Amino acid sequence: MKHPFKLLFSCLLPLVLLLPLGGCSCGFDCNNDDDDDGNPALLSLGLSDSLPEDLTEVVIKVDAITLRRSGVEDVVIDTFTIDGLANVDSFQVDLLEYQGVKQLLVIEDLELAPGTYSGLSITILASSVNESYVQQADNDERKALRVSTGFQSLPGFQLVSGSQTYTVEFGLGQALEYDDATDTYLMTTNGVRIEDNTTAARLSGTVDSDLFDSVVPCSEKGTPTKGNRVYLYEGTRLLAENLADVFTSQSDTAAPDNAIAPFAVASMVIDDFTENWKYSFGFIPAGSYTIAFACDTEADDAVNYNGLTIPLPIDQKYEITLTEGQNGTCNLVPDGGGSC
Repeated sequence: MKHPFKLLFSCLLPLVLLLPLGGCSCGFDCNNDDDDDGNPALLSLGLSDSLPEDLTEVVIKVDAITLRRSGVEDVVIDTFTIDGLANVDSFQVDLLEYQGVKQLLVIEDLELAPGTYSGLSITILASSVNESYVQQADNDERKALRVSTGFQSLPGFQLVSGSQTYTVEFGLGQALEYDDATDTYLMTTNGVRIEDNTTAARLSGTVDSDLFDSVVPCSEKGTPTKGNRVYLYEGTRLLAENLADVFTSQSDTAAPDNAIAPFAVASMVIDDFTENWKYSFGFIPAGSYTIAFACDTEADDAVNYNGLTIPLPIDQKYEITLTEGQNGTCNLVPDGGGSC
């Protein structure tokens, strides 16, 4: 079953601009198919990302989006309408243009049968550097972007009658790996997840510039604005010595048994209006979290445990509990820490 859809190039800042939302999200073990009351489910899907440092473009070329349903034919979306041009076979998108709560709406009101969808796959073309690529800030040469399986495979969800909107969040600080041997980038599924906009929370705040240009030892850096990250960990009452940088089970260096990898990572950007530094986590599940700022993270890659000191300065550990749909705020200041 193939469905064309219209690609909307719009940065959706306030989520109230989206269509009315409903339903629940689920993983592969959902088995409730009793929501079909004769009315179709209307699915909208957006793309968003977390910005990694020192990159100016992370472009993927999407060839198809497939919705899988056990025992039923897959729904394959493989033609698109872009800027009035119909039947386009694929499209390119620079993920760095859609940070935080900004998202690219790629499916709008697609009529589907209510029920359980076991998975969602995004087919990405990466046979040449002109299809999917990474542009570094200090290099005019494009680096090829590879996808190990050729597609991003994500857990499924439950659709009920009515309008529902989900967002695919690309946590590029975790998903994007640089391969020095081939001088290419690899996009993995680490940090890539799908969130129900109805229940997803948002978290943002400012970062006082004194944390990276005045407070020791951060003030000793050669370039104060480089190597600053905000790490988000699931849970509270976490010991600071257990908060780790980004790593996976494929790490060349064994991580300590008690090391906690971050759930998500955010970089700082400057607010053009207030000229304050800020960070943002756009779509995260409701729950309790620990926030940690670190000013010396340039060595943090997406695979290896690097043993970075987090938080740095050592008092920059905060706790927050987010409810469904909440826009949480936590501002990071010198001599801070504690609850937000």
